[in-house]
Amino acid sequence: MALRSNSFNFEPLLDVARPAGAACPLSTGSGPVEGAPDPKRALFLRLKDRMRLFVTRTCDFDDGEIAQVRALGQFYVDRSAKQWPDDFATDLMALAPAPECQECPRRVDCPGGFRAREHGTFADDEARVRSVLRGLTGGVLDVGAGDAPYAAQLGPRALSGDVDYLAVDPDGQRLSLLQARLPWAKVVVGSLGDLPDARRFDHVLFLRSLNHLPDARRAVASACDRLAVGGTLLLVDDVAFGLVRSAEQLTRAQQGSGSFEHYRNDSSADVRGRLAGLPLRLVNEWPIRPGGSNQWLLEYQRE
Repeated sequence: MALRSNSFNFEPLLDVARPAGAACPLSTGSGPVEGAPDPKRALFLRLKDRMRLFVTRTCDFDDGEIAQVRALGQFYVDRSAKQWPDDFATDLMALAPAPECQECPRRVDCPGGFRAREHGTFADDEARVRSVLRGLTGGVLDVGAGDAPYAAQLGPRALSGDVDYLAVDPDGQRLSLLQARLPWAKVVVGSLGDLPDARRFDHVLFLRSLNHLPDARRAVASACDRLAVGGTLLLVDDVAFGLVRSAEQLTRAQQGSGSFEHYRNDSSADVRGRLAGLPLRLVNEWPIRPGGSNQWLLEYQRE
C-alpha cells in the first residue's frame, strides 16, 4: 500500500473586485464563472474589498474525495510562515460557506464563496481528548507515540504511581526527545510485535497514529491481545482537508523536504467498519461534522 497525502492545496488564480457591503458581482451572471475551469476544484475567499479565486490542481485526490472534504467543511487558510502547519489551532483558520451562496441561483456553476468561521474549531476536540486521558489509571500503552503531544496529561498520575506509561514507536530519536521532556515515560523502539506477549495494559492509545499504519485492523487486533478485559482503547485521528495558501507558501512547501506519512485518511465510520468483529464494544464516538475540526475520536472497551 502506497503512502499518500492527508491534504491538498488551493492556489490563488485571480481576484474579483467586490467593495465592502456590495452584492456578489457573480450572482447576476450566467454560465460557468470565468477563470474557474472546474467549480468542484475551486473556491472564492472573501477578502476586504475583493473575492480571490483559488483552485486545486491536486492529482492525489479525485473529485469525489474533494467533494467529501467540502461537505464536511474541512477547508482552512494557512496562516503560518512554516513549510507545513503543525499547530493547527494556531496555524490554520477554518473557513465556512458564505450564507448568501446557499440561495444563489448560480450555486451549481460557481465554486462558492467562503469566509472565516466565527469561532475556532480545534480547541473543543483537543479538550475532549485531554479529558479522557486525565481520567486514566493503570498501565497505558501509547502506540505510534511519536512526539506524544498528549502524554503530558498523564504526568501527575504517572508521578504518583497511578499510571505506568509506555510509548512504542519505530523512531528512536523521537522517543529520546520524549524521555528528555517527560522523564517518567518508558519507551520501546519498534512496534507492537516487539512487546512481550504476556504484557497486558489497562488502556491502549492510538493518538493520530492509526492512519499512519499500513494495516489498521491488524494493529488494533494486536493491541486487543495486550488489552485487559474491561480495558479501554482510544483512537484519535483526522480526515483529509483542503489548505488555502498563498503563492509564497506554495513555493516554500514545494522546496521543502516533506514526505507523505499516511496510508489512509479514514474517518471514524471507516474505522468502525474495519474493526467489526473484534472483541470491542463502542462506548463513545465523536465523528467529523461541519463546523468542527478534522479530528475524530473513538473509544472502545475490551470484551
